Amino acid sequence: MRAERDVMNAPGAAAGAGAGRRLAWFAFVASLLVLTWLATWRAAPDPPGPLIVNITFPTGIANRVEPLVCTGKFNAGDFLIVTYLDETTATLSYDSWGKGGPTSAAFTFTPGVPQRMEIDLPSLGRAKTAGKRAQNGHLAVRLDEHEIFRADVQFYPREPDQLYFAENPVGGNTAWQVFHGRIMTENGRRLSGGHRSLFSWRERFTWWCRNETWQLLGVVLASFIAARAARPAATWLRRVRRVAARPRVFVGRSTPAHGWFIAATAACVIAFSALVTDGTFRFIFTESFGTFYDHQAASLLQGRLDVPDEAIGGEAFIVNGKTYGYFGVTPALLRLPFVATGIAFGQLSRVYLTFYYAACLLAAYLLLVHASRLLLGRGQWPSAAATVLLTLATGLGSTLFFLGARAYIYHEAILCGAAFSLWCIYAALRHLEAPASRWWVAALLTGLLAIHARPSSGLFALCTLGCVTLVHLALAWQSRSFAAARRPALIGLLTVAAILSFNGMSYLKFGTFDGSPLRYSVQYTPERVAKFGGKNFHLSNLPHNFDVYVTRPDFYLKPRFPYIYIGSDRPASYPGARIDLEEPALGFPYAMPALFALALIGGAWAWFWAPGLRAPLAVIGCGVVPMALALFMAVVTSHRFTGDFCPLFIAWAACGVAVLDAEARGPRRWFLGATTVLTAASIAVTLAITLHFQGELVWGVPDETKRNYAEMRKRVDAFFGVEKSE
Repeated sequence: MRAERDVMNAPGAAAGAGAGRRLAWFAFVASLLVLTWLATWRAAPDPPGPLIVNITFPTGIANRVEPLVCTGKFNAGDFLIVTYLDETTATLSYDSWGKGGPTSAAFTFTPGVPQRMEIDLPSLGRAKTAGKRAQNGHLAVRLDEHEIFRADVQFYPREPDQLYFAENPVGGNTAWQVFHGRIMTENGRRLSGGHRSLFSWRERFTWWCRNETWQLLGVVLASFIAARAARPAATWLRRVRRVAARPRVFVGRSTPAHGWFIAATAACVIAFSALVTDGTFRFIFTESFGTFYDHQAASLLQGRLDVPDEAIGGEAFIVNGKTYGYFGVTPALLRLPFVATGIAFGQLSRVYLTFYYAACLLAAYLLLVHASRLLLGRGQWPSAAATVLLTLATGLGSTLFFLGARAYIYHEAILCGAAFSLWCIYAALRHLEAPASRWWVAALLTGLLAIHARPSSGLFALCTLGCVTLVHLALAWQSRSFAAARRPALIGLLTVAAILSFNGMSYLKFGTFDGSPLRYSVQYTPERVAKFGGKNFHLSNLPHNFDVYVTRPDFYLKPRFPYIYIGSDRPASYPGARIDLEEPALGFPYAMPALFALALIGGAWAWFWAPGLRAPLAVIGCGVVPMALALFMAVVTSHRFTGDFCPLFIAWAACGVAVLDAEARGPRRWFLGATTVLTAASIAVTLAITLHFQGELVWGVPDETKRNYAEMRKRVDAFFGVEKSE
């Protein structure tokens, strides 16, 4: 019988072995191709020296300065730049960061006609040079066989990928400017952007195979490991699928954690109040750039949208001789009762920021409670531990707390938008659960207030409500009930109208549907507008901004308090990016690791194990797409803009926390431990960058606040025996 059974199982075993071999070969080949592609993409051969190119100069504009070749990084870079004297005359200049450099004699060129140029720049062929200090080298440039530049100069060693043509992402006076002509290699390749434009894929692959032997061996070894792991991984996935098919038991709590939430919120609000009032707890105070909304409210009471010049200052938009601000009207609407009665005019920014902050925390708790009820049923609540961790991660470990560093209108707009966006999402999810309810009214109203406080946050909130109506329309279509489709169709139309109301308000102010027509801004010269084409959004900015907000760890550490500092020297090359202003920004995973991990990992866990939460997760995820695209295409990046994503992370994190908190003892213990560590890290990072931002970086902070920060640093450093050494 055993022999007979073995014979019967032989074909299946052979088929399984054959499938396993095919899977292993597929994993090997796929890994080999992907890793080879990545290595080739990263390969950075040294340019030939001297570099011979065909350069075509544009028609010169007197005093315009454009980069030709840049190497190195922020605070340690070298630049070869051209300065136009008139339409056909220019000079070349060499600048080594902090050292300066010589300027050539004037030379003439023919606009639009290619000319042969030889560039012998000392940092071109000095990748991976030992040492970090400036060194001495020789510079020579020839144009059509005539030497126009020769000098002994200093230069900085560079990493292999720190080489840029026709643009300057390094920094300095020509930061983000571009060369308006063309630089071509002898074989017809256009040099623009980073080092990858200099060599073809074939040339980089050949160089990598010849010069990076250890990487090549590592790629082959990793491919073999992937092949060996393919079959066990496939077996594990099949087991996971079988386990996922089984009904999962979640455990809730019958006692609400309201008291724990109030205690955690009180701690957060006290800390925020101390921050926003510079430790004085003086809420009625006139901020140096915090009176705009009061003036806007006064104008609204008079039936106007323009404001006095002193209300907006350097952010003014002048249209037909009248002064406008691009900021929304929601914070002004909320000030109407105080402005109408003459109470504390121009002194309520701190009060409102604290109110918006507390409203965000309450909305986060309600989202957690709602997610727990969807998972466990009515009468079930999240635990005290989960409530406290989510509240602290939201209140002390996210950009919401950072916005309290200064109570001016930039921060108030973002925090106000985040608050109304969170409440809109909560009401939209309640409407998703109960289509016959009137929660859509609250969602529409709060979404409308959100978009007129902060367009990006409001767009996210209203798009989430729109996704909810699409779900209801789809259900009505499936049931072939046209009567049931009327209500969601009407809600959808009202949602679209609410989104377009922002453009309508812009038209009333500026005579255009553009929410921020920079051509009317007092601080944007025609040259500055031309730098980014006069448009606020560019598809080519997607890679750059994604790197800024997601992948780039833009921070550095020092042995002095507060130890973590935002804004490092990590420029990256994105040839097509059109950036107007890049302020220091710390990406989501580094600025708020607890919320980010709870949103992504917790949200994925909830999606996998809790089918009842998939619809809320999906509508939130779809609703954020337009806002994310807008911010990732914007011509300005800043850390405060990460606050626009806080409602997304909070809403997803609430779903993830609800599921992980209801797990069995083992997974829940791991969840609580990991979340505690991440929350502590989030609080430490947020506190460090917030204190430093308030004490040294942001303008308009009272001198006393800066002195207090400096004294705090001295005391902490003295306590730990650290001497001042920057």
